[in-house]
Amino acid sequence: MLGDGRARAIAPRRAQAGDALTERPAGAAPKRLRSALLSGRERRVLAELARGISTDEIAERLHVSPHTVRTHVKNIMRKLGARTRAHAVAIAITEDAIEADEL
Repeated sequence: MLGDGRARAIAPRRAQAGDALTERPAGAAPKRLRSALLSGRERRVLAELARGISTDEIAERLHVSPHTVRTHVKNIMRKLGARTRAHAVAIAITEDAIEADEL
């Protein structure tokens, strides 16, 4: 610390709700949702994950191999920046990528 307040001026400030940094200007395009990157099949797999369905059961329902389902899950997690399957589901719910009737 510099003691004269210069350290605070250098350190970045966290944005707070209501700050100009967090609000979009009127007419600005909305921030692109990560879930918009998902294919239709990936959205279907994600909806099944949200229901708590296992990989093998998803494979049976979609008439694909479990390996294909795991590949879809891997791609979903990569596209959403998720660390776990549960994290991917949480992101999808937050971004309204999963409809309530899909759960």
